[in-house]
Amino acid sequence: MSYWTHFRRSKFKFIFLGSLIMTCGLIVSAFLTLRFPDASMRYAVLGLIGLLIALNVFFFIYILIQLYRPIQTLIKETEETLQGLRQGEISLVRDDELGLLANSFNQIILDAQMKRMELETSNIELASHAEIIEKTYRELDKKVYDLFTLFNIGKELNSTLSMESILKIACFTSMGQLGITIMTIMLLETRAGNTMGIVYEKGIRGKQERMQSVVCSEEFINLLRMAEQPVLFSELENKPEFEKEAAFFIEHKSAMIIPLTVKKNVVGMLLMGKKLSGEDFNQGEKDFVNTLGSLAAIALENARLYELAITDAMTKLYLKRYFQLRLDDEFKRAERYRGKVSMAMIDIDHFKRINDTFGHTKGDEILISVATSIKENFRDVDIAARYGGEEFSVIMPEVTKEEALIAVERLRKTVENVPHEINGKNVVITISIGVAEAPRDINTPLGLIEAADAALYRSKENGRNRSTLA
Repeated sequence: MSYWTHFRRSKFKFIFLGSLIMTCGLIVSAFLTLRFPDASMRYAVLGLIGLLIALNVFFFIYILIQLYRPIQTLIKETEETLQGLRQGEISLVRDDELGLLANSFNQIILDAQMKRMELETSNIELASHAEIIEKTYRELDKKVYDLFTLFNIGKELNSTLSMESILKIACFTSMGQLGITIMTIMLLETRAGNTMGIVYEKGIRGKQERMQSVVCSEEFINLLRMAEQPVLFSELENKPEFEKEAAFFIEHKSAMIIPLTVKKNVVGMLLMGKKLSGEDFNQGEKDFVNTLGSLAAIALENARLYELAITDAMTKLYLKRYFQLRLDDEFKRAERYRGKVSMAMIDIDHFKRINDTFGHTKGDEILISVATSIKENFRDVDIAARYGGEEFSVIMPEVTKEEALIAVERLRKTVENVPHEINGKNVVITISIGVAEAPRDINTPLGLIEAADAALYRSKENGRNRSTLA
């Protein structure tokens, strides 16, 4: 802003104008005094007028220098400071009232700067707190999501007694939640031993010839038993007592081991590969898989106990009671959808002679061999059971008896061709089979069993080692 603009807005303009008018009046009075006839009077008045003019000019200059310009400087620098165009204190330094005013302005500016610095510090702290709050919110949100996921997983695991379903749920949930590359599930092969075998594996790439089981040391089993958190591979790789286990983990690209324990009894372990992102596992992820491991261990133990309750301990086929329940279910399904179901009754030929000649131990080996052949020659949906003694039965849903005959003939030939050496002698084992179909032959579960059993006895009457349709 120009000085002229400041002058027009300033109240000092009236003082300046008054001084100017007074000076002009004195000059005019001086011209009029020149007309006085008395020379002495004329000079006296002119001297007085000159003195007044000099005093007036001095007063004008004094006001300009001592008041107007300092005030304008004070106004200008204050406005620039307030607008942020100027940093620091006002440059006006005086020992009068204007100096005190300038010092007061400087103190106000200093206080304002301190307040601004405090506000900036507060803003930084607020931003930091906001970031902490946001991070905490994200962590809580992740924990809520993890808890919700674990809740659903718990429901899924408790809704099934199928070992395969439990293994799939544990595997795919872990891989999806953690973003890991490889997942391996291992269980103890026997309750009394330390051998762990692979029961499920997903994501393996590269060479396929991998160790499928490992005999764990007692120290490692104790480590799993006492561990309250997942064990990182980096914690094991340089310890000589875990050398054998470390070699297995390297082979299967495992980065973290999650114990599967039920009441401090180790039933197995989950082996986690590295994360796709390459990052380390954080504590939240460790807590998640630790809880998942506990849920999976209980579900697997329940599935094992259920399997023990419905399967024959020696042949690993279903028991007769479970077989009858499944037969009732298949009949209901066939009636509902107008389907069909076939059934085969299988009996080992001259089994009593085998027991009497070679002993019951060899007889048990023959039973296990035949049961293995049955499991290998039928579909996963077929239901095979040890019906009693040396007699077996198989339910084949949605299969005609002619189609079933093809399957049982394949089984009969397989059993006949399996070599058995007992006490240095080659013994040929044969089976007799009867096949029936519902509702084509009969329309009740008991009737289907009786029809297949009758066909079986016709096979025996006709010379054994043959299959007969009802």
